Amino acid sequence: MFVKFILSLVIIFGVIFSVEQPVLSANDPEHTYLDMQLRQLINSIAPNNSGYQYFILPDSENLSAIPFDPQNELTKEKIYLGQMLFHETALSINPINSKHWQEASCASCHFAEAGFRSNLPQALGTGGIGAGKLRHPDPDAFPAEIDKQNILAPSVLNSAYQKAMLWNGRAGSTGVNGKEKLIQSFDINRFKLDGLETQAISAMNVHKLGTAAIALIPEYQKLFASAFPDRPYVGSEVEDLKRAGLAIAAYERTLLSNEAPFQKWLKGNKMAMSKNQIRGAITFFSSSCVHCHTGSNLARDEFYAVGFDDHPKDWTGLNLGRGTATQRAKDDFKFKVPPLYNLIDSSPYGHGASLTTVRQIVEYFNNAKPQKMEAKYSGNLSIFFKPLNLTNKQVDDLTYFVETGLRDPNLIRYVPSKIPSSLCFPNNDDLSRKQLNCD
Repeated sequence: MFVKFILSLVIIFGVIFSVEQPVLSANDPEHTYLDMQLRQLINSIAPNNSGYQYFILPDSENLSAIPFDPQNELTKEKIYLGQMLFHETALSINPINSKHWQEASCASCHFAEAGFRSNLPQALGTGGIGAGKLRHPDPDAFPAEIDKQNILAPSVLNSAYQKAMLWNGRAGSTGVNGKEKLIQSFDINRFKLDGLETQAISAMNVHKLGTAAIALIPEYQKLFASAFPDRPYVGSEVEDLKRAGLAIAAYERTLLSNEAPFQKWLKGNKMAMSKNQIRGAITFFSSSCVHCHTGSNLARDEFYAVGFDDHPKDWTGLNLGRGTATQRAKDDFKFKVPPLYNLIDSSPYGHGASLTTVRQIVEYFNNAKPQKMEAKYSGNLSIFFKPLNLTNKQVDDLTYFVETGLRDPNLIRYVPSKIPSSLCFPNNDDLSRKQLNCD
């Protein structure tokens, strides 16, 4: 079963990180001093005297504390339906090649043990075979039959705090997109929703999903009726595609890395982080890192050019990022700030998958030498993209903080034990079923 497969990975990773984590002592004067230093630092930089609260993620069950779109109120019933649909391979009913019928789900490209990323340079939905890092294109399929991403699939973890979705921020009608005119965005933003809802609804068509098959499953009829009380018992396919997207977005809003050591430390557990993690946090919050990576999800709904290379498989040849969405030269090569939690669980990194380790990311920003010269010569590089002048020890500590202090070790709690269709998930192709012990 898929759950057994993930649990084994959780145990393995738990052993790895428990070995790396030193024994902590409440009586260690150095630990006490570092703890006090970090607390003073965070209090000094949090806006409007908000202190620790500015960086705290709420409990996933505390729905009133989680940001939501007014048109998509969070309810337990809707979130539960979204959890099922997010992992439901029975939604994959419109593949180009019928052999790939009901083989993929949202979680094919955003699964828990990868920090709700894909763990691949190119995420593979329909037409992909195999699970996790072993997933690859079906060798017997034509390229057009494979749902392969030409840009690194971003995480949906902590995405409740982002108004605009996609690397160029094109998805969403509120926040920054409510202030700027986007080019050719009417279709994706026709419902005037936040980015998370917009992306989830759009994905139903983009990734060739549909609700016709699950409409035949009595449990789904009950779940839809509970989540959307105003829905007729038999709804149209178009209406249910939208409702399915709203439910998936509601579930995604509860995917919060609130059990990471840094989150536990923020909530008062002084021993939740080791001295090395605290040193790394001090480096993080005393450098320009925190300008872009801030707030509860350590990200911003803003766009910056930092010179990452584009994906070598990007068919466009030159990815202009935000400039593609606004058609303004001043936005060329700018991409949305990604969140930092659970980065260690999935590689590679950068919109173009140009870096493979967290340490490479830290060293890249420490040296501030852009990979893409076009971004440099455009004059759009961020003013914050400049050498950090960190020592090797600071690089070590900062890397350790991002890898372990910002890693929630228990994301498996967001994965269902089964789905109403009883199909294998997150993938249902023959190879995945064998690897996930579904057969």
